[in-house]
Amino acid sequence: MEFYFFLRTFFIIRFAFDSKPFRYLIMYKIFIRPLLFLLTPESAHNLVLNLFSKTGFLIPFIKFLYSPENSEKFTLNSLTFRNKAGLSAGFDKNGSALRLWDAIGFSHAEIGTVTPLPQPGNPKPRVFRLKKDKALINRLGFNNLGADEVKKNIAAARKHLSSDFIIGVNIGKNKDTSIEEAVNDYEICFEKLYDVADYFTLNISSPNTEGLRTLQEDHRLSELLSEIQDLNRIISGKKNETMKTVFLKISPDIDKLSVESVYENVIRHSIDGIIATNTTVGRPDMKSNSDEQGGLSGKPLKPLSNEILKLFYDMKKAGTGIIPVLIGCGGIFTSDDMKDKLKCGASLVQIYTGLIYEGPFLLKKILN
Repeated sequence: MEFYFFLRTFFIIRFAFDSKPFRYLIMYKIFIRPLLFLLTPESAHNLVLNLFSKTGFLIPFIKFLYSPENSEKFTLNSLTFRNKAGLSAGFDKNGSALRLWDAIGFSHAEIGTVTPLPQPGNPKPRVFRLKKDKALINRLGFNNLGADEVKKNIAAARKHLSSDFIIGVNIGKNKDTSIEEAVNDYEICFEKLYDVADYFTLNISSPNTEGLRTLQEDHRLSELLSEIQDLNRIISGKKNETMKTVFLKISPDIDKLSVESVYENVIRHSIDGIIATNTTVGRPDMKSNSDEQGGLSGKPLKPLSNEILKLFYDMKKAGTGIIPVLIGCGGIFTSDDMKDKLKCGASLVQIYTGLIYEGPFLLKKILN
């Protein structure tokens, strides 16, 4: 029996090490991630984006290694997502590495948050790893190159992307723009980026821009959604096109009453989808000791984001059951995490922190 057990264990381990998925996962976690984690989080992040924005010759190799197969498609309006997993906003703020996200196999990448004018964001350091929790805290503050430069980046990348790769643009307001004038910033971004975006997401939920979350309040939200959809109708009418798909990204820190108010506004103004959720200012079930301010993402966010997602899903089931589409975001590291989002009502999911801790093979692992 002991010999049989030894022999069986040997072949299991041998098969595991001979399998491509296992090798790729181990290569990232044992060799690449420790090297990246020697750098500050933001330096490591920028290194990866800069590397793949300038080394296009690596893209076919990456696509061969990491692109998932046999994925279930999802269609919304005129958009067909080749699978149900996309890159969350905040990872590639300027659209500098779109070819990489396409090659890894994401169905879509959400660029931004983009503001009308370029801005540096908050002072550094502003991103922090919580390794024990598989989490991040960030207080970046919408650092980006501005709508004009992002438009150029997306237009240039389009020439090299797969025809079925979808680009979303997440838009917000500049730091110096008052809340009373915030709608103007969203309209400027929407109009400037209309021709290069497949869909738009209105970011009203980042905790790192002062006052932004007040846009989730009923009267402010109604005004924003009304103005954006009016502009959407005007531009699409002039171009004789269907209206752009529009999503709304929500905070995990809102109460049930606010969820109901948001949902009613989304239905009233025919918004296509809700992304649940952004990062949290709370610190739920933390193993790490950190007093850094900012939005928390990663594993600890999952229960909270799932709770908000389920609240929206319950409202959807009680209503038409058709709109809005729900997109789950927060704490996806495994296929089970993705399944949980789908069980809570999501039709699509978006990934951020999981990609940092698990590496580029994550998508293939959860989809296959």
